[in-house]
Amino acid sequence: MSVYNNIFLEKDTSGGNKINPSILFNFGPLINVAITLPKVLETVYTQQSKPLPQPVSGIALIDTGAKKTCVHDSIMKQLRVNTIGQVTSYTANGARQCNLYPAHFTFLGANIEVNFASVVEVNLTGQVFNGQQIIALIGRDVLANTLFVYNGKMGMYTLSM
Repeated sequence: MSVYNNIFLEKDTSGGNKINPSILFNFGPLINVAITLPKVLETVYTQQSKPLPQPVSGIALIDTGAKKTCVHDSIMKQLRVNTIGQVTSYTANGARQCNLYPAHFTFLGANIEVNFASVVEVNLTGQVFNGQQIIALIGRDVLANTLFVYNGKMGMYTLSM
């Protein structure tokens, strides 16, 4: 079982670091991810001597409100993955048809990898942390297989899978 702890720190006046619970409160539980082709598609590319697209790394938000894991709409196009279907997504802006894609996530620094039969395409434009675009939402399809502890008082969370 892999256990990942994330404590949100900021520089203090002495040049050291201090825990800042407001970062977790303001931005939510963030985790670094690398998104790649699903393993089965990687195998097909290798057998056909096709070059593998480079992984796309960035920040993901752990989102208990998302039923399925979602990926920013440009990422799967960048990885040149074809859609495998559609799903109706219900958001604060109403229902919307969204494409589904197979994908593989590596949670960087956490020693956790997940191969997805499908992730949902979403537009995360404007969802930014420290100038970096959030590229994915980690949904309950992942959380259903984890222990997730959100400790707001301490400004940290723990993810165990």
